[in-house]
Amino acid sequence: MESKIDEVWEKLFDEYKILEKIEKHDFFSISAKEIKAKRVEPRIMTKFDSKDVLPKIFKKNHLTILPNSRGSYLIGKFDAYKDLEYKEIKPAIVHFPTWIKTFPSFQVSSEAVALNVAQMTGMIDLVLNSDGLEEGRAVSTITGRLGSGKFQYRINLHCKPRKIFEFKVNNSQVEIDGGFENLNKLAVIEAKNILPNSFIIRQLYYPYRIYQNLGSNKEIIPIFFTHVDDIYTFYIYNFSEPMNYSSIYLVKQMSFIIDENLNINIDAVKEISNSSPNKDDNDSTPFPQADNFTRILDILQRIKKPKTKEELGDEYDFDPRQGDYYGNALVYLGFAKKESSKYKLTALGEKVANLPNSNIRNKTIIEQILSNKCFNEAFKESIKCMNLDLYVIQKVMRNIFDSKYSGETIKRRSRTVKSWLSWIINIATSED
Repeated sequence: MESKIDEVWEKLFDEYKILEKIEKHDFFSISAKEIKAKRVEPRIMTKFDSKDVLPKIFKKNHLTILPNSRGSYLIGKFDAYKDLEYKEIKPAIVHFPTWIKTFPSFQVSSEAVALNVAQMTGMIDLVLNSDGLEEGRAVSTITGRLGSGKFQYRINLHCKPRKIFEFKVNNSQVEIDGGFENLNKLAVIEAKNILPNSFIIRQLYYPYRIYQNLGSNKEIIPIFFTHVDDIYTFYIYNFSEPMNYSSIYLVKQMSFIIDENLNINIDAVKEISNSSPNKDDNDSTPFPQADNFTRILDILQRIKKPKTKEELGDEYDFDPRQGDYYGNALVYLGFAKKESSKYKLTALGEKVANLPNSNIRNKTIIEQILSNKCFNEAFKESIKCMNLDLYVIQKVMRNIFDSKYSGETIKRRSRTVKSWLSWIINIATSED
């Protein structure tokens, strides 16, 4: 179904012959005034934080849009997004100061409050001092909207042979979710209370360049931050070439949890596996195709109020088809059911959704995953060889499903099996 944004962009592309001009000049400049003439707010028409939510005509032609001043934008085949390389890792435990009484972690619902919690529990200091140097407590500095000033950068274009575009910025509006400073480092943070597939690099790069222009000799640390399923995760990035927008790379991921020791051990998981009912798949419930298990648990929270696949897509900045995949994954686990096109929690789903991220909750989730024959057999085989190997998982799936799924389908679905088992194994630890 075509959205209002898709419809307006189709009209603008047609009216201004945008594709033809990009083919000739590598870009097309459009003003906020020209967009507003279509009776829509320019911010709604130009703010696409994930590549999944780009308008159809942009996706079809490998285009993105970036601001170059406060009232204008360039459209081109810019390499503007970065896939979020999320890994299931055991979170480090931090604690609230004993005198804080207002922030139990499971009630943190906004990005701004999540950043406050990250600072007061010492997460920010641990991230900025992660190289082992003691650089003092970080303080919150610049946040909110500000002008970029003037700067220039190079950005890769999606074309063959590869081209580089020289992009000039003149006082574009920039929004900083979090700015923190200690003795030797400046951190700029983009915060999300979802786990997106990708993010627009501009949200880190423009503030990074603003900080560079301060003339300080402090190291600038661009960080993408997520608060999902009671886990606070910092993705620490750098730019190998400061003047090249496309040179971003991930340095490390650091994850934290407050006051919870997630210490289910592997022996406990083996007991769950051995007592599994080994249920065969129900043909009325699609085999899951949702590769990020932490995102599944976040969506479990979001359907406390029933939602359609389109509503999930809107909340999560991805295509409604993915909303369906993740909703169906919760149905498969017995945590949700689908009624009148909406996903709603079952009694078990409500019970799990109302628990914080804890051993009690995670034990129930593991029981539900391993109650299914495919996941349980794949877990047992993986434990035997002490490795989550896609080949081993696919072999298990071929034995169970025989000719039900094609080879390609099994390859795709095996990634989901591996992801879910990875979540289990990464919280199952022998540490006390």
